Amino acid sequence: MSRPSSRPRLAVMLTSSVGTAAGSKPLAAAIGTAAAGAGWPAVLVADLAVDAPAPRPTVLAATAARELESALAEVDGLAVAARGHLCFVAARDGAELEDRWPALLAALPQPALAVLNLPPPRLALELESPWLGASALLLRADLGRDRSLAALGVRTARRRAMRVKVAARPLGRIAARRALAGLDPGGAASARAGRLLRGLAGTRMVGESGQALPAALAMGTTILFAAFALTAIGGALTGKGRAQRAADLAAISAVRSMRDDLPRLLAPPRLPSGRSNPSHLSQPRYLSRARLAALQAGRGNGVAAPRLRVSFPGASAFPPLRARVTVRAQLRFEPPRDAADPRRGRPRTMPVLAAATAEASAPGAWTGMAPSASGEGGGYAGPLAYRQGRPMRPDVATAFDRLASSARRAGLRLVIASAFRSDAEQARLFAAHPDPRWVAPPGRSLHRCATELDLGPPAAYGWLAANAPRFGFLRRYSWEAWHFGYSRGSPPCSRAASARPKGDGSSSAAGGLPSFVPPRFRRLILRSASRWNVSTGLLSAQLLAESNFNPSAVSPAGARGIAQFMPGTGRAYGLRNPFDAAAAIDAQAHLMSDLLRRFRSVPLALAAYNAGPGAVGSCRCVPGYPETRAYVSRILGLMRGAGEVDVPLEVRLVA
Repeated sequence: MSRPSSRPRLAVMLTSSVGTAAGSKPLAAAIGTAAAGAGWPAVLVADLAVDAPAPRPTVLAATAARELESALAEVDGLAVAARGHLCFVAARDGAELEDRWPALLAALPQPALAVLNLPPPRLALELESPWLGASALLLRADLGRDRSLAALGVRTARRRAMRVKVAARPLGRIAARRALAGLDPGGAASARAGRLLRGLAGTRMVGESGQALPAALAMGTTILFAAFALTAIGGALTGKGRAQRAADLAAISAVRSMRDDLPRLLAPPRLPSGRSNPSHLSQPRYLSRARLAALQAGRGNGVAAPRLRVSFPGASAFPPLRARVTVRAQLRFEPPRDAADPRRGRPRTMPVLAAATAEASAPGAWTGMAPSASGEGGGYAGPLAYRQGRPMRPDVATAFDRLASSARRAGLRLVIASAFRSDAEQARLFAAHPDPRWVAPPGRSLHRCATELDLGPPAAYGWLAANAPRFGFLRRYSWEAWHFGYSRGSPPCSRAASARPKGDGSSSAAGGLPSFVPPRFRRLILRSASRWNVSTGLLSAQLLAESNFNPSAVSPAGARGIAQFMPGTGRAYGLRNPFDAAAAIDAQAHLMSDLLRRFRSVPLALAAYNAGPGAVGSCRCVPGYPETRAYVSRILGLMRGAGEVDVPLEVRLVA
């Protein structure tokens, strides 16, 4: 959305949190009350979360807050409530506040201050595309755990010429409750909110006089002298902190480069035509690009290249996804002059050493039984999103979120009984209930388009009939009060709906399979993936990683065949001959279906395939075996390169 062309005397501040920190919304309210006390005539506090609860009004509200509430009450789609000195706003009916932003601006009296609380996932989006035109950002961060994330947020905001402050601790429980009621939090919390506000908006606030300036100047000499006196004591600690921050950011930058380049490293060196693949990266280039990213991050934080050393622990494993950065710096500072002993005022230099190690790995919490649909029988072929464990098209999932949010406000909790079904699943359902009035035959059901939802409970049928069309859902059949189809966006089962993202030279529209799959195995993979409801891209990437599609492969550990089954595991899945490619691929899909159902996580299922379910089940994580971690990362990278899924490899500091 484009930024409004005119915004006279309107200040916009953002608050958000990073990592595991919480408490940014009470801080936003506390800043708002401090602004109201400093003379801002109109102060607005808004929540940009899609499912933000509607604010509740109170009897106790200041005149300015009531006037602002009246002005904004006319804006369609807003929930507005005056509370104390503030006016709280959230979007209604599952909408997003940016959709209402131009109308809100038009109704907002001037001058005004808007403090907008962002959910953490929205922070990066707003900083990259600042449609709100915010001039300041307050980050709530636990610096002991999330120092590097906070530093990245600060650096990004400063590149946008925004003032930034970091709140290392939340408000106390009582202070937070008072702030969310639009009241002065009181005591130390009130003084802290005032300091944060001055830092975010500048020292001169609306309503303040300039009479405090002479007193501030009179105190300046004393404060300056004390600061110089502490330089000698704190210089080393400050320098160490700067060096450690530079090491942290450089290590994270290196691993981000590795994570982003992983699909290119795993892309085949040659295209199916036999020509060199321009998207392929050799491992030396892959590591060289990561080293360059680390050096650039170090230079951006004041560390010259000769003082920064980058290494890649475990580079012998494939693919390497770990970087270590060491910073060796010399801190130079000048202590205050001492007339009695001139030697004590000479500049001093001391060494500073800092090191950091970062890695990219798959989070165990990433769920997904089948990351995409194959398009079997002319159905939908593309990525799937999950709601309540049910797969559907991503745009349908977004629309359902808004529908469910509106239903919750009406006191109803929607339940998804059924969503996307492949033709194979539809055939089994039709065999159990062979009545075309109630169950469509395979090839005719719209459920294969990933746009249809069977919703409940029965108590919600009346509400759905009246309200679902507002969110793009139409009741398909008069005799099925539960069946709603999504009617906006791309038509069901259309070419536009099934458009797949292109990967780095390894994706193919033919059959929904990556182009690295040999032609003789394509039909086998499609058949087994459809039978066991497992992603074709997942099976294909596994077979490439396991045996490079060699049906005769035998590992030193005794694993056999194209899917590298150990004899005991193969017998458990009815695999008599592991060298029979068709039977092995079907057993592989059956095993992955069971592992996905057990762990409800693609990375954990892959780890269990490699290291065994016991090792994964004992910790509910990807075990720390280098071979298993490399195996999981490689397969996820292959899937991403094939356009199968946006692999959520997490970058984090580990030392």
